[in-house]
Amino acid sequence: MIRKLKKFQFISLITIVLCIIINIEIARTEESRFPSKPIKFLFREGPGGSLDITYRALAKSAEKILGQPIICTNIPGAGGNRAIAAVIQEKPDGYTLATITIGTLVAARSEKLDYSTPGNFTPVVRTQGHPQPVAVKKDAPWKTWREFVEFAREHRGELKIAVWGAKSVPWLALQQIEKKENVKFTYVPFPGTGEAMASILGGHVDAITHSSAIMHSKPGGELRSLLLFAHGRMNSFPGIPTANELYGTGLGFTGGFTGIVGPKGMPESILIKLDDVFRKAIEDPEYQKVLQKYDLLIAYQNHLEFRKELEEMDKEIRKALQTQ
Repeated sequence: MIRKLKKFQFISLITIVLCIIINIEIARTEESRFPSKPIKFLFREGPGGSLDITYRALAKSAEKILGQPIICTNIPGAGGNRAIAAVIQEKPDGYTLATITIGTLVAARSEKLDYSTPGNFTPVVRTQGHPQPVAVKKDAPWKTWREFVEFAREHRGELKIAVWGAKSVPWLALQQIEKKENVKFTYVPFPGTGEAMASILGGHVDAITHSSAIMHSKPGGELRSLLLFAHGRMNSFPGIPTANELYGTGLGFTGGFTGIVGPKGMPESILIKLDDVFRKAIEDPEYQKVLQKYDLLIAYQNHLEFRKELEEMDKEIRKALQTQ
């Protein structure tokens, strides 16, 4: 009886080991064939905004390299965390990706959404840099940022500023400016650019902070930029000061970026393949034309560089929020 039991245990162990080996080989085969089916791409904002349009253009360029369709879906809300919440539920096989911005991390930390912090997803690649303005309607009474600030100081809380999500990078930057200037703004959150633009053009808010506002601030546009969150002055707006010029360093003063992430635990081989695909897609002249139209910048980082930046940024955001 003991011999039979040991024999049964031995056979069971061998069976388990064989199953593990077979599953590993199947996984390796699937990885080597990646992608063998369409990829789902979840966008953190609603349709019609600059990120939606530019990422659809990037997906189109990537499709030509991948040889598979990329199905783009908008999941706006919660500062981008609805898209992250959806992607982390998927298998880490490279077939479901999502966009992420600094604003997603700000919203996650301010709302204590731990599932949306860097340790819970896989950074894939950083792609775009986003100068972000504070812009008003062209017929607004404020012609300069100084006039806007002086009005805010005399009318505390009266100026309403449209922000992307309840907590965003421009929101965090403006919170720091409030302390430096001894002013108070009222923030009105929107899930996407379209709603925010409709609000300012309809006179429901006084200013907007989204990167799409840059395009609408050009000659013939409906808006006027007063201040830029960017690394330096932009050729399109040579007379508009940056937050760094006026206030020194601060979180969010240099604008934002967008990248691509996937579920936690994605294989290195798939990350390398996706990195190569999106790096080549970024170089596509058709994508770059769309990027230039919206005054966005190429800001490529591979998955290792992007992971490091997100982790460092997350630490800065936690520190900054503790002082709010």
